[in-house]
Amino acid sequence: MPFATAWIARTQLASAPMATYAAIFVCVNIAYLVFERQALAQADAAQVSQRARRMAKRRSFATLSIFASAMLVSVFAPRFGFALICCALLPYLTPEAPGARLWTPAHSSSSHGTANKH
Repeated sequence: MPFATAWIARTQLASAPMATYAAIFVCVNIAYLVFERQALAQADAAQVSQRARRMAKRRSFATLSIFASAMLVSVFAPRFGFALICCALLPYLTPEAPGARLWTPAHSSSSHGTANKH
């Protein structure tokens, strides 16, 4: 990733470096999808709701689609491809998918120290 970032800076957003940068994000996102699927498969259903699972899956597939689009668009319009990459990264600024609660109230209250003390 640092190599691609330096290449983009050195070439001032040329099409080949931007397409390569987007391709790297596609590969990273595919690896993340595999990790996410494994992590959610092992998670207790009481800890991660079905809604949270659906939202996480949608977010991952949406960003993968945007990264793939950015890879193709960057060949012809590298600045627009860069804008697509930035847009695809925005949903990852928050740790959980919008509207999804990852932990049930019982788990979140005990993790914040509000559980009954002996």
